[in-house]
Amino acid sequence: MEALGRREDLDCEIRVFSGADKLCCHMADTPVSVLLVAESAYSKEIEKLSIERIVILQEGKDPPRAEQGIDEKYPAISKYSSVSSIVRMAMEGTILSGMSGRHSTHQNPVRLIGIYTPVRRCLQTTFAFVTGQILARSHRVLYLNFETYSGLGTMFDRSFSAELTDLLYFLNASPQKLLAKLYQMVENINGMDMCPPAFCGTDISQLKEEEWMKFLDVLEESRYEYILLDLSDAVQGLYEILRRCRRVYTITREDGFAMAKIDQYEKVLKMAAYEDVLKKTKKLPLPLFKKLPRSLYHMTTGELAEYAERMLKEDETGIL
Repeated sequence: MEALGRREDLDCEIRVFSGADKLCCHMADTPVSVLLVAESAYSKEIEKLSIERIVILQEGKDPPRAEQGIDEKYPAISKYSSVSSIVRMAMEGTILSGMSGRHSTHQNPVRLIGIYTPVRRCLQTTFAFVTGQILARSHRVLYLNFETYSGLGTMFDRSFSAELTDLLYFLNASPQKLLAKLYQMVENINGMDMCPPAFCGTDISQLKEEEWMKFLDVLEESRYEYILLDLSDAVQGLYEILRRCRRVYTITREDGFAMAKIDQYEKVLKMAAYEDVLKKTKKLPLPLFKKLPRSLYHMTTGELAEYAERMLKEDETGIL
């Protein structure tokens, strides 16, 4: 109850009942939309109640559901699963029937932080993860990856039940439904929320500029304080997205090809009348790090983290 109560994406009252009889008494006056019930606490009385969604909390690997009289139509999830996984299971199917996440309650506007460089293999995503997790120590942070092949599923050694393309399906729905879907599917990485990236990168490249602008409009109404956009050339309207950002971080290298690419990129921005993007850009010549973090879950210590912390302190006026 405490873990669910701390989640701001659940715009509902949460109650705990020690038995089916007490639940039945409560429902005489107050309806229940979603019920999480322990396998051992399940009873036939529950089936008779008017509850939109019932989820069974499994207490073993192979629960004898038939022996306990549990109807197979009810979805089940291990009670040892993460809170995020349980929330996704509980909210599945209810998202179109009125359950939605709260909009942002903080007074400050959402700050879009763009991370983009034309230079390849320069730690852009690693830097984004480090920066996001550091900001997440004291702020609500969302990380979005726009690469064609992010590799994050492999890095986390798992497949995601939903990804960015599933979220974009809700672009033509109401902002509340899109945000509710977002809150349902995010993964929490050491305090930072991450929307799983698109598995098929061509889906990202097919979205038009105006659709990305609409997407950003909705995100700016979210509960987050900082949204990190890990951008790539696959995105249509890249320069307009950078224009929407409060700050743009561009990683540079000292070698000849890298400097030439940065020079060409800056000239193109000027030719296309995006000098304002250059003004809000902070170029980061990353030093050579002796050791990089091995796990994406714990990136707030080490040389790169120290560099990112110093950079954020120096650039405080640029992101606030």
